[in-house]
Amino acid sequence: MKKVLGLILFFAATLLFTSCDDPELNALMDDYCKCISESRTDSGKLIDCIEQMENIKENYKNNPRKLSKILSKTDECY
Repeated sequence: MKKVLGLILFFAATLLFTSCDDPELNALMDDYCKCISESRTDSGKLIDCIEQMENIKENYKNNPRKLSKILSKTDECY
């Protein structure tokens, strides 16, 4: 009985975490991180990066979970 319950919980957790993945958001954040990386050698590019992040936040302003994901992925850029 415990094994069955464990398997059910495992599959439920796997489904939950894999279904939350957003390829579009991941691509936007990859572009943002690339922009930040390039701005280290080109200070004029930093404004573009800031505008890019503002657009990302605007697109996901009504989705608190994705906004949280954006913040955590932003930390990975630095």
